[in-house]
Amino acid sequence: MFNYSVATKIYLMELQKKQIERVQKIIEDEEIRMLRKEMIPRAQLMPYFDRPFFPQRQSNRPLTVPREPSFRNVNSRCWSCISDIELYHFEQVQAWKPIK
Repeated sequence: MFNYSVATKIYLMELQKKQIERVQKIIEDEEIRMLRKEMIPRAQLMPYFDRPFFPQRQSNRPLTVPREPSFRNVNSRCWSCISDIELYHFEQVQAWKPIK
């Protein structure tokens, strides 16, 4: 009885293994078929060399014009907001920094 149950178990494992391999083969064949379908070369129209293509604008909005950069606010703090004492202190600290 033991030998029979072991043989049955081995037989079922082999069947399961064959079924898994069969499913994997079907999946691979389908992937190969899809890749071959995608790789078919498609003919493209020749460009008209006598009439070059000029793309049309889709939008009616006016073109963006670049502005000159503004260098008034150099620091994150507004220079006009800094008091005279703070400005004097800032200049003194900058002048007396030791050079390493």
